[in-house]
This record gives sequence, C-alpha cells and structure tokens, in this order.
Amino acid sequence: MLDQATELRKLVLRSVRETLPERSPPPPLLVVCGGRGGVGVTTLAIHLSAALSGQGCRVVLVDADLHRPAVADACGLSGDAGIADVLSARRDIHEVLQPGPGGVQVIAGHGSEGNTTDWGEVAQQRLLRQLKKLGRHADLIALDAGSGGHDVLRRFWQAADQVVLVTTPDSVAVRETYAAIKRLAGTNPAAVLRLLVNRAADQNAAEEVHRRICEASERFLELSLGLLGGVPSVAELETLGRVATARALQDSEHPASAVLEAVAAHLVAAALQPVAVPRPSGRTQTDARNSAGLIQHQAGFPPIDI
Repeated sequence: MLDQATELRKLVLRSVRETLPERSPPPPLLVVCGGRGGVGVTTLAIHLSAALSGQGCRVVLVDADLHRPAVADACGLSGDAGIADVLSARRDIHEVLQPGPGGVQVIAGHGSEGNTTDWGEVAQQRLLRQLKKLGRHADLIALDAGSGGHDVLRRFWQAADQVVLVTTPDSVAVRETYAAIKRLAGTNPAAVLRLLVNRAADQNAAEEVHRRICEASERFLELSLGLLGGVPSVAELETLGRVATARALQDSEHPASAVLEAVAAHLVAAALQPVAVPRPSGRTQTDARNSAGLIQHQAGFPPIDI
C-alpha cells in the first residue's frame, strides 16, 4: 500500500512535467539553514534531498554554505567545479551539476574564509537566475545555506519559497534560532517557514522546542512556524564524521532516516494537495554506491537530463 502511494506520487509528478510549456516556471526554492553552526544543516539537507528524490521529485541540491561548504565531501563528489564558477560567470549552471546520492543532482560549494567578495549581491542574483532556468529539469531546488545572519543568507531567505530552519534542543541553539527568525523572516513574509529539530530525544522534546520558539515568534514577531518533526538523537552518530554519518542515514531502517522520509512525504503531499495518499515509509531500491559509500543512482527515476 505504501509503495503504491509512492508510485502514485511519481506518476502525478511525471504527468505534470509532460504538460509543462517550453518556458516552464522556475522550480520552488527550499532553503535549509540554521541559527548557528553545528546543528546538522548539511547532513539533513543531503538526506532530505535524497528522501524527496525517493518520493519522485527531481532535486538539485546546492551547497551555498558561505563558511563551511561540505556537501561534495560528504557525498564523495569532486569540488573542482561548482557554485564559485556560477557566481563568477565562468560556467553555466548546467555545467557544474554532478550526480549525487539517491538520484539527486549536486552543485558543490565554495568557502569564502570570511571574505564575501565572491558572494556579492550581483553574483548571488546571477546564481538565483541560473537556478530558475532549471524549471524543465528539476521539481525542487534544495539549498544548503549554512547558518548565521549574514547578508548572503538573508538574500537566499528573501528568494525562498520555503525555509526549513534546523535547530537542536540545546538552549543556545534555540536562542540563536529565534534570533535568526527575528533578523531574517521579515525579508520574505511570504515564505513558508518550518522547524526541523535535530538530535531530539523524542517527539515530545521536538514539540517543546517548537513551542518555545513559536511562542516567542508569535508574541514578538506576529509570526508562526510549523514543525516538520524531530530527528532522533542517536549516540553512535555523534562520534562519526560527516561522510560516515551520511552513509549511516542512508539505511532506510535507521530511526533518523525514517523521520526524514516522513518529512519528505509531508512536503510532497503538500505540493500535490489534490492527491490524498498515505505517507510512504521506505525508499525506492537503488543501484550503486559512490566513493563515499553513498547510493548514487536511483533505479526507475533517471537523473536530470540536461
């Protein structure tokens, strides 16, 4: 029954693509970010993208973390060509796409080491215009925007259709998350803002974090935000590096992986409101693993053909 629901979503998405005009609308921009570093934005962005791909979405994952770009390393991909080439107009967006885990297409990041010259407003708008050109080839752009409150993140937030704000139950992370909302949410009131609580002991802990942030946001900012869920804290993951954590989360039986599958199903169901189907719990079987040990190509759903 659940596999049938997943296949139904894929059929609906494919039928929509077949009827798209030559000048397709830009794909929605999903910005994944955090109030502070170290909350797991990159790991969750990778696996949420793979989970969305498993739901039938053609996903492009962009590493736009200004300070700590790590998507390419975590996915076992080359960082030789990527977002820096688009920012500087050396290459077109189509030239820097790489096949990544679960059928996701990846654009590698570029660190600034504190110098934001490469991330000027003109360059950033060039990148956003290029991403909008992927309308016929992608159903969603997932953008790992890192954390903090700098101008680069503010402009990405301003362009977003949806924002997934990652936090943990740690009191400092909760305060920084609210501070980020306070600094950035006013730049784009139309964006759908949702919270994803990482390293939560259980769902009750995630709901408590959401309650604390939501109460402050509603009281002082007149802004409400939804809760996508709580990703469980798993002791063995805390001692792993990014690549090993990424590999562990690709196990469909892993508790954290199951949560991200449910989150992806929720996001897809919201986009396909006329289709009422239950949430799937598994991922489509895949073919092979890359050099980092991550599943790279998803059978029955080809990567973007550009």
